Amino acid sequence: MSLFLTALAALSLQTAPEQQAAAALDRMHAAAARADSAAWAARLAPDLVWIGNETSERWDRDAFLAFAAPIFARGEGWTYSARERHVALAPDPCACVAWFDEVLDSATYGTARGEGMLVRTGDDWRVLRYALSYPIPNDLANGMTAEIKAFEAATPVADAPGEAADTSEETAAAATLDALHGAASAADGATYFDLFTPDATYIGTDVTEHWSIAEFRAYAEPYFARGRGWTYTPRSRSLTLAPLDCRCVVWFDEALDSDSYGTSRGTGVLVRGEDGRWRVALYALTFPIPNALARDMTARIRAAAGQPSPS
Repeated sequence: MSLFLTALAALSLQTAPEQQAAAALDRMHAAAARADSAAWAARLAPDLVWIGNETSERWDRDAFLAFAAPIFARGEGWTYSARERHVALAPDPCACVAWFDEVLDSATYGTARGEGMLVRTGDDWRVLRYALSYPIPNDLANGMTAEIKAFEAATPVADAPGEAADTSEETAAAATLDALHGAASAADGATYFDLFTPDATYIGTDVTEHWSIAEFRAYAEPYFARGRGWTYTPRSRSLTLAPLDCRCVVWFDEALDSDSYGTSRGTGVLVRGEDGRWRVALYALTFPIPNALARDMTARIRAAAGQPSPS
């Protein structure tokens, strides 16, 4: 099947609200590419938080607009076009919140990835949360994360401050994330996978790692069976209760420490089911690249993939 037919098949499976949410993302990316600041800002919700590739980059809407203003004023913009995208509608009758993940092509940086949440007011979908990263291929991960660890040891990167849970729903969702990390560290597969929704998605650090929870379980259980888990310890976290009457969806982003890989980041969504339990519907893991290393590392990633350098 051609890529065009594959895209059409995927689109046909989406509901109308999911298609509208995806179209809003396309309009946002297109406005940024042509440096149209007004059209771009119109796609950002008033309570936006935009998370950049470096762990220091966590902007509210006003700060992000201020960051972008001089770039757009020079007519430069930035180009990210969606190569692949998945949109999921939140379980609420209003059909007014959706989360997404997308693989992007960047004219400057090559392959990028975005995850986030959109909200709808009337017929207008806007971005409430967006997290941008540059996935590191598995065959480069050991070397590049060692370089990042060495750089951060010599030149520490100050994390953006997290936001403590301030509702009972966010507190309960945070407890699920803590239990998830604890089960992974203990190689407790039964507990670990019980903390995901049946239709959850797990996204690994390599751009090819986009798994249904069944696929991720098939990958991970042989490690757990040998007593080999993985330890990622949260050092900061922010949670956002989605604006839904059900109060049943929470977005999170967290900075993590790993003995093996150093700094990493998790982003995603938790959903409270009819049984009252919070479970993970989306988890995306990435290795944030400090800004000082980004041009060099993304160029090396692009070269390893056989992608042309930017002109």
